[in-house]
Amino acid sequence: MKKFGLFVFLAAFSSAIYGSQTVFLQITKNLQEKAEVVILMETSRDAYWNTFMATLNRDLTYSGYFKVEESAFVDNLDEAKKKYTTEIILSGRKTTDGIGITVEDPLDEKILFEKNYSKTENPAYLAHQVNNDVILLLTGRPGIATSKVLFVSDATGKYQIYSVDYDGENRTQLTKAGHLVHYPRWLIPHQEIVYVSYEGGWPKLARMNLRNGETKTIIAEPGLNACASPNLSIREMAVVLSRTGRPEIYIADFGGRIIGQITFSKSTNASPVFSPSGTMLAFVSDRQGSPQIYTMTRDGTRVQRISFLSGYATSPAWSPDGNYVAYVFMSGSSLGLALYEVASEETKIISSALGSEDISWAPDSRHIAYSDVRSRPSSIMIIDTITGEKRKLTADTANSFSPSWSSY
Repeated sequence: MKKFGLFVFLAAFSSAIYGSQTVFLQITKNLQEKAEVVILMETSRDAYWNTFMATLNRDLTYSGYFKVEESAFVDNLDEAKKKYTTEIILSGRKTTDGIGITVEDPLDEKILFEKNYSKTENPAYLAHQVNNDVILLLTGRPGIATSKVLFVSDATGKYQIYSVDYDGENRTQLTKAGHLVHYPRWLIPHQEIVYVSYEGGWPKLARMNLRNGETKTIIAEPGLNACASPNLSIREMAVVLSRTGRPEIYIADFGGRIIGQITFSKSTNASPVFSPSGTMLAFVSDRQGSPQIYTMTRDGTRVQRISFLSGYATSPAWSPDGNYVAYVFMSGSSLGLALYEVASEETKIISSALGSEDISWAPDSRHIAYSDVRSRPSSIMIIDTITGEKRKLTADTANSFSPSWSSY
């Protein structure tokens, strides 16, 4: 991506400043192209700044927008920058209490971004902050470097819920239950989760405070209690209950109070997910003979089928920007990943061999986490929906599945 690509970034920068919609993904002719970046640091070359540099390099690479051509410590930043004609130079100069970051276009001699940061105890976290700010101002989309992913693993011999940073660091076991737990979802990002608990031998919905470990059962209707899909903006959840004898979709508040039932049919209705605004839901239903993806308004009206790729579609996930509904479909003997664009009602196949029914969007509406059950043990993977690039999030001797990506 040469001069055209840099124009896109400059346009996106202006767009972000004035609060309009990002233009990066709309203007770029080849969405797989990446901006070339050089990272230069005029700081001490100790363990702290080595970690900062390595983490920032990785964060920019993982974002999908950049190709880091070189990262280096230099003695004279101004002299070092003269050697490069790359599209973007990201430079850091040590300040009294931290570092000053500058992002510039050396060809047009324009400063795109400047900000001073105080030194934090954790150099990786400081790098994450810098990355997120740079991504937001150059693309109009949030960075994902401070986000976390929930998942289930049998690393202890029993299925427990874990969290891990978006880059695979800081894996933490959250539950130590003596019963089966499954399907974790962020209720309040980084603070509380909701999940399916089989305490007592049957599925209920439980809520956990991650700060103090307090756990509370919030929905325990007769039969099935499952598939919680919280929406923080309206503080409501879509859930699946079988209190009528068959699975139906209900709306509940975060405390577990049932607000109302929104599907009424003789078919199975499952896997609801709110749109970001909370006005719409996507869900799975076999009302036309096979499992397919449908959308509807929050009150259960204006039902519309959106999946037509095969005789089996499941696991809808609404992108945080509201533009897409991702879902899994049967492709031959494998499972594929598709994106339905809400505005155009067009569908694009991202992968014909995903190997999973579990998917969750990153807050940038570009990356998706999924569990690859074809591998042994199964693992959490990340796919870039624009480039198709994949990376492994969990890599150990235990099975990992059912990911849920937090907001930033």
